[in-house]
Amino acid sequence: MRNFSLFRSASLSLLMAALLWSQAQRQQPHLHPEPPKPAAAYDQPLTGYEVVALFAEYVQNLEKGLTEAFQKPIRTGTAGVVTLTGKHPAWVVDALKEVKARGAIPPQFNGAKPMPRYQVGMMLARYAKRLDARMRAILGDPIGKTEFRTQPRIALDPKHPAYADLQFLAQGAWVGAGSPLYYKPTEPILGKELPDMLKDLTQRILERYRDEPHLKE
Repeated sequence: MRNFSLFRSASLSLLMAALLWSQAQRQQPHLHPEPPKPAAAYDQPLTGYEVVALFAEYVQNLEKGLTEAFQKPIRTGTAGVVTLTGKHPAWVVDALKEVKARGAIPPQFNGAKPMPRYQVGMMLARYAKRLDARMRAILGDPIGKTEFRTQPRIALDPKHPAYADLQFLAQGAWVGAGSPLYYKPTEPILGKELPDMLKDLTQRILERYRDEPHLKE
């Protein structure tokens, strides 16, 4: 199992900083600080552990932001103790528990190897469904558009285990139509791609449940 080097850790931290910067622009549209500069991890495949570490931090920040924005408890994690099977590096254990608590660990997960895009899609779809259900329960039906007629072609056999999840993402525009998630789903996800996917998910959940006039200007 490869080591999580300090250099790699710093690069991934910059990835998350870039994502959080983009989220801040949605919440505070009139503030425009400079985004962090791209890190080396942008052009490299991310392992399953690295995706989980970034995703766990993302969902915690997203749910905290949604809770503050709507003044309602927007939380998707299950109550109780979450346990893991197998041995995992100490630095990713808490993140794995956060993601598992939300039912988003994909089948055949291998933390040490580069994660294929379709597995990331499975994580995003499962989390989006859970988050949307929670938002509906707390806030009522969405006020924004929930399904789109024009959808990207998914380059997977319809019988593939990930096809339905990617179809869900496409139908709801949870991830933009131009994403390599759809046209090269079996290739490893690159560091520069994950923030874009998470930014799309953030945008869609806000557009579904929050009227943001500044987006129309």
